[in-house]
Amino acid sequence: MSRRQSKAQLNPPSPLDQRVSFIGNLSSPQSLLLIVLFASLLAIMFTLLKSGLRDFDWVLLGMSGMFTLWCLLGAAAILNLLKPFLDSFSSAQTAGLSFVVCLLWVACVTVLGQWLMTSGLRGKVWLLDYWALAETLVVVSVLLGIGMRYAYLSLQYRLREQSSLHARIDALHSRIRPHFLFNTLNSISSLISVAPDKAEQAVEDLAALFRANLQSGMSVVRWADERDLCERYLRIERARLEERLKIDWQNAELDDDVSVPSLLLQPLIENAIVHGIQQLPAGGVIAISARASGDMVEIEVQNPVPASAGIEIGNGMASENIRLRLQALFGDRADFKGQLQGDSYRVRAVFPMQKVQGGLA
Repeated sequence: MSRRQSKAQLNPPSPLDQRVSFIGNLSSPQSLLLIVLFASLLAIMFTLLKSGLRDFDWVLLGMSGMFTLWCLLGAAAILNLLKPFLDSFSSAQTAGLSFVVCLLWVACVTVLGQWLMTSGLRGKVWLLDYWALAETLVVVSVLLGIGMRYAYLSLQYRLREQSSLHARIDALHSRIRPHFLFNTLNSISSLISVAPDKAEQAVEDLAALFRANLQSGMSVVRWADERDLCERYLRIERARLEERLKIDWQNAELDDDVSVPSLLLQPLIENAIVHGIQQLPAGGVIAISARASGDMVEIEVQNPVPASAGIEIGNGMASENIRLRLQALFGDRADFKGQLQGDSYRVRAVFPMQKVQGGLA
């Protein structure tokens, strides 16, 4: 494995670490809708200025609307195709190149429109109207200047938003890590007097667990690393609960390189033990399901609970923490729910799938 590939395996990319583009996502439905609306408004304004409201020229509206749509949608398509190339430059350079590209495209559309209106449709001899072309380019230059200013302000807003999300994720991690440490140490302390050998092994597992994952400060980790963390934690708890604790890894079909939010599964298993298995004299089975459904990842944890359990099961801080982290990382595409079903409690986390780039050399 090469050094770069090894680094990619150990440091999977976070959704928050993606570079913010100056151009933005011009192919999204929201962007296309705004482009069409802006083109329509420009056509209406141009027609009103040319014909007035009383003698409103509907033919001129249709022609100007077609022209503005060709200009705006074509420019958006070209910029979207050139986006990987333009993103390699600084924001100022990207703005300048985008300005030139859009201006050249509008010039081509204007020349083509003049040709269609004379030689193409009417069969007349075509002569380029330089003054009309110059007037169009001057107006477009002003509009592009306003558009580039808007793109710059939008970029600054997205950068501040990303920085805020980074701080929010770090704050959430700082809350859950001490919580995990204290609960694990409590489990180890209960073993010291009755099973010192198991307590020693548990301390070694805890040290290895922290070295492997909790010191990284990462917002996402590989599924293989998250599962290894959970298996180490389960070994600590199994030393205390012995045969009362059973684990059933159901349909753990995720590839090892699939990225998942760090410390997502461990708090769910901890809740299942503390508020379920530990409360039952005979213990029980914790069923853990992890699978891919289309382009989404679904992780479920189901555990038995006492018959007297109420609607609210589990540690509210941990569950709310996971929900907030999923929302910060993936927005509305993520979902997290917990539900009491008879004598068992089930939690389900759903979020978009991402894989670590790079593999074995």
